[in-house]
Amino acid sequence: MFYLKYLWAELSRRLGKTLTISLGLALSSAIIIIIIAVSQSLSSAQDKVLNPLQNVGTDIMVTRSVSTSNMMDLDEATRTELMSESRISTDLSKLGNPGDQFVNDSFLSGTLLTFASDENTKKLDLSLVKKYATGLILNVTHQEGKIPQVTATIQTGGEDFEVSQKITSEQSSKFREAMDQAQEAVRAKGLDPRSEEGRAAMDAAIKEYAPEMSTTFRTPNRTYTQDVGSISTDIKTTNFTVGGVDTTKTDIGLILPDQITDGKYFDGEVDQVLINKSYADKNNTKVGDKISINKKELIVTGIIDPKLYTNTADMYVPIVDLQNLAGKSDRINVILVKSTNANSVSKTSESLANLFTGAKITDATSTAKEVSGSLVNASNLVNKFIGLVSILVVLASFIIVSLLTLLSVNKRVREIGTLKALGWSNGLVTRQIILENLVLGIFGAIIGIGLGVLAIYLINHYNITFSANFANQSTGEGGGGFMRRFAQTTQNNTATSVKLNVEYSYIIMLLGVLTAIIGSFVSGTVAAFKSAKMKPQEALRKLE
Repeated sequence: MFYLKYLWAELSRRLGKTLTISLGLALSSAIIIIIIAVSQSLSSAQDKVLNPLQNVGTDIMVTRSVSTSNMMDLDEATRTELMSESRISTDLSKLGNPGDQFVNDSFLSGTLLTFASDENTKKLDLSLVKKYATGLILNVTHQEGKIPQVTATIQTGGEDFEVSQKITSEQSSKFREAMDQAQEAVRAKGLDPRSEEGRAAMDAAIKEYAPEMSTTFRTPNRTYTQDVGSISTDIKTTNFTVGGVDTTKTDIGLILPDQITDGKYFDGEVDQVLINKSYADKNNTKVGDKISINKKELIVTGIIDPKLYTNTADMYVPIVDLQNLAGKSDRINVILVKSTNANSVSKTSESLANLFTGAKITDATSTAKEVSGSLVNASNLVNKFIGLVSILVVLASFIIVSLLTLLSVNKRVREIGTLKALGWSNGLVTRQIILENLVLGIFGAIIGIGLGVLAIYLINHYNITFSANFANQSTGEGGGGFMRRFAQTTQNNTATSVKLNVEYSYIIMLLGVLTAIIGSFVSGTVAAFKSAKMKPQEALRKLE
């Protein structure tokens, strides 16, 4: 009991030393807690971001994506398909008469070409594939407005053509004589020269002398051109992407039920659509609103925050509905595959690569290469320096605490010498000093945990976010020609904000406690060995 009373008296009597050493140990403990907790949170966030496939319950994604940068390397059939799926041509004459209002939606797959669903899913090796889900992601070009009326007026005519023929005087004299003779002959028959019978008789009589006139002429070739100028229309064009979801699967797919942030997931009702949270925020869309796709009215039943960052869409509908709306029956452009076990992912990927010609396999390694941004930079920075920083912090705190402890021992020379003169052994003195420092270490650990918890709370309270950019094959803001738009989709980045959520971990707290206690033990041991070398004579001389 005496030793404990003496310990308490020493700590309370030297309150400044007690607080200083405890705070030093507390700071080292808190810093270790913060560094390790933040590092683990960054690593956890990065793991989810670098492997978005894991977020939707899959290991491998199969697509038929192509790049427009090497179009000439594609076979003729694929190149033709890419061209047809990358440009839009709207024939307004088929949508109504001039002046009519129209609404038209065109569906294109762009560089994410489609392939047959049933034919290819039946080829999956079920010994390697645990489960799978299909998907269809299409770009929709929505046009609405009035069909313009284009007219061009071309005016012709108003040209005079004159035909003349000259007759000689001899021909004219014989013609008049023949006319007179013919009239007399007609009258002699009792006929009226003006009657039809009389005119026929006169024509027959003078035919030999009547001049025949025949002429042929050709008008000059002329081309009439009228510039109608630019066509003025009120047609509005908007672009968005729609994802077809395999609703028969709830644990694997383009989206999952637990990603709903408002409303509900597909529940089997007809005419349902889910809206991407970022698209909903941008267009002020909420649950209960109605959206028209290809003249079909759909009800927004939920807002979703998709986690398959590399292949997101603005809207999601059941895949069968999208196939019907787009006229792409049994066509898909994404297969998500969950391997039977983690060790067979590589073998499964090799098998899927032969599923069809042009199959592109994406796994965690390839998606990680497509990610950049502040989250990756911060995580890489922490991973590089966490060990060095932690060691420096621990060493600095140990050195400072040890120096403070040694300074305290130097001030207690007379006290320690007196204890030895009273019969205390070196072991008792050493034990007493180490015990004092261990108590200081416990105080420091308690304070350090408090500081660490407070720091974690403040970090979470201020909602620190990092950005992560993903090369997205299926989305991009609309605008400009469609060939240009889809040529860019293989390079466009989709940015997502990742909130830093630092979790409280008992293991991390324990590491902080151990840091403080080990630091106090090390510093106490150093001071104890110094005190053990003191001799009672030194204390007595100091007393004099």
